[in-house]
Amino acid sequence: MPVNYLQVENNLVTFSEKTKQHHDQLKVAREQLTGTYKALDGSSAAIRTKIEKAESVLKSIYCAKPTGEPLLFAKNAPPAPEQYTLVAADGSQINPSRHRSLQFCVINVGLIKLLKGSGKAPEIEIQSSLLDFEHLYSAEGTLVGEDMVALFRDHAERKAILDFTGLDEGPIITLTDGPLDVYLGMNIDQRRKDLQEEVFTVNRHLEARGVISAGYIDKPGSEMLSRMLSVYNTPDDKLASYDDKQRPIRGVPDAELLEVCVTQPGQRSAVFEAVSKNPIVVEKRIPVCFFYLNVSQGEKPWLVRVEFPVWVSKDPNLVDLLHSVVYAETQVLDTHPYPYLLHRSHELAVISMAEADAVESMLLQQLDADGLRLGQISNKEANKALLRR
Repeated sequence: MPVNYLQVENNLVTFSEKTKQHHDQLKVAREQLTGTYKALDGSSAAIRTKIEKAESVLKSIYCAKPTGEPLLFAKNAPPAPEQYTLVAADGSQINPSRHRSLQFCVINVGLIKLLKGSGKAPEIEIQSSLLDFEHLYSAEGTLVGEDMVALFRDHAERKAILDFTGLDEGPIITLTDGPLDVYLGMNIDQRRKDLQEEVFTVNRHLEARGVISAGYIDKPGSEMLSRMLSVYNTPDDKLASYDDKQRPIRGVPDAELLEVCVTQPGQRSAVFEAVSKNPIVVEKRIPVCFFYLNVSQGEKPWLVRVEFPVWVSKDPNLVDLLHSVVYAETQVLDTHPYPYLLHRSHELAVISMAEADAVESMLLQQLDADGLRLGQISNKEANKALLRR
C-alpha cells in the first residue's frame, strides 16, 4: 500500500510551526555561543590549561582542546604538491540476519590509489572476507549486531590500507570515511579491545612509515567546541562535578560555529585536539586532532571535519600537506564537493542484494556438500521476497 498522503498532509502545518520554533531557538543559541567564542579568540593557552585540568579530575569528558592557533584562525589552502600518493578506502558489509537461511557476514573493502604526477592510472583493488563463524555470535550467544560488524569493517579497512600502501614512497596520505579512531561503544568486551589494539598497531606501523592517515566527515554534527567553552567557563571549584547534560547552550554544531571565521573556499580552521575520556578505560586509543575545512565553491560555506593523528599536528608542513591534498581532491566533484577517490572506493565496496544472495547460495552449497543441515529462510523474509519480484 502507498503512503496515506492525506494523513501526512494533515500534520504538515504543525510540523512546520514546530520546526520554525526550533530554528528560532537555535538561532539565538548560535548567536550567544558565537559571541562567547569570538571573545575568547586570544585565550587558546588558557583554555587548553583548563581542559587539561578537567581531564585530570573528571571521569568522563568529550570536547575539543586548542593546540596553539587562535580560535578564529583561518588559513587558505596551500598549493597541492605536484607529486604525492593518495589512498582511499571504504567498506560495506552483508550483516548477519536470523531471517536468512544461514547466518553469515561478508565484509568488502574498496581501495583506490592515485600516484599523483606519475601519469599512471589509479590502482584499484577489492578485498572481500567472510567473517569467521565464531565471530558471528557474542559471548552471550546472540547474533552480533550492526555496531559490532561496523567495528570489524573499520578494522578491515585499516588493515587493507596498510597492505595497499605497500612500499610506496612519500608523501602518502590515506583517506577513510568517518572518524579516524574506531568507535567501541560503552559495552567493551575482550573482542572489541582486541580489535582496537590491532587498529592501534596498524596506525603505529603507518606512523613509522610517515603515512598520514585521515578521516573525512562530510556533514559533522559534533559539538566539541561548545563543550570546550562550557568546561572553560565552569568555575574551578565546580569543575570536579561538571556534568555536560547541564551545558547551557546545546544544538550548535562546530561547523556552524566556525562559519564566523572559515568563510572562504579552501580555508581551514585552527587545529584542535579531540579529548575523549570515559569511565571505561581503553589504553590503546589513537590520539586525534582535527580541523574544519570549507570545501564549498560558492558563497555559503560547507565545512567538513578532517581528523588526523596528533603526531601530524606537530609538523606544520604535514598539516599544510594534508590541507592542500584533501581540498584539491574535494574539488574534482564540482557540484557536490567530496573527495573523489573516497567516492570511488565506496562504489567499489558496495555489495548488491544479488551479490549477497549469491554468497549465501555458495555457502549453502558447501554445507550441503559437507553433509550439514541446511538452513531455512524465515516465513517473514520469504513473503517479503515475493513482494520484491
